[in-house]
Amino acid sequence: MWVNVFEDVFEKNQGAGHDEVTDFLKTWNVQLSELEIQEMKNRQVQYNQYITFDPSLWDFPQRQLPCSYIEFIQYSNGGEFQTGDRYFQYFSIKEFREYNLAYEFPEYMQLAVSFGMDGCGNHYIFDMREDMKNNEYPILVAHSGYLDYEGSVKVADSFLELCKGRTSMDDEMDKC
Repeated sequence: MWVNVFEDVFEKNQGAGHDEVTDFLKTWNVQLSELEIQEMKNRQVQYNQYITFDPSLWDFPQRQLPCSYIEFIQYSNGGEFQTGDRYFQYFSIKEFREYNLAYEFPEYMQLAVSFGMDGCGNHYIFDMREDMKNNEYPILVAHSGYLDYEGSVKVADSFLELCKGRTSMDDEMDKC
């Protein structure tokens, strides 16, 4: 199915195998390790008006990822694709947790998980605040510089709908 979804394939990676996917699904949302907590604390730079946060309080959503997304990572474990003006830079399963921590998603958008970007600083996000509908979460887009539900825009009702969309995320965000 995924072969026919994107108009342009710039980087298709080898799909994740069964064991890789199984391990990923067991570990992407586990509690932060002491090492991860310490790394996040060390990254915080002290500025006069900077409010530090406590990453030991962070949690990833304790929800399942959509089957459509899992099927995609079995097709291409990350990669770069385009349909119309919509560009995708999907995280590999190795990068998935790493990027969510680097952009501090558990701090700024609890119950949201970024799975890729658009090349212009916008994140593609599973909105997990509510239960899945038809085995999917709504897809939001938010800019790296404004990670907040208030600054996000819903762009699709499913992962596949997002992938088939043709407008750029900047255009989607400008609609609001």
